[in-house]
Amino acid sequence: MTKQEATEMKELKREIETLKEDLAKLTQTLQKVAESKVKETAEDLQKQILSQIPEEQLEKLEEAKRKGEEVIETLKEQQEKHPAGTLLVAAGIGFLLGRVLGGKSG
Repeated sequence: MTKQEATEMKELKREIETLKEDLAKLTQTLQKVAESKVKETAEDLQKQILSQIPEEQLEKLEEAKRKGEEVIETLKEQQEKHPAGTLLVAAGIGFLLGRVLGGKSG
């Protein structure tokens, strides 16, 4: 291999590396654009759905969400205060649900 061929080979390798880097950057950019578009579309869809729900229903939904969060917080506090009792209650509920949903076992 001549000196000129070796130089051209090195230059070609540099160009290939540059192309790889450019392709990686392009891929990242496309990914960001796609993520942004998906997020934007999801937000638009959410707005469309919410705009079709009557205001009073939205208020009821927010109230139910707030009450649900309060119940979860209360349960967490009770679990911290009385871990054994919480475990027994959960086991009892699981047993009852198993009997009800499992059908007859005899």
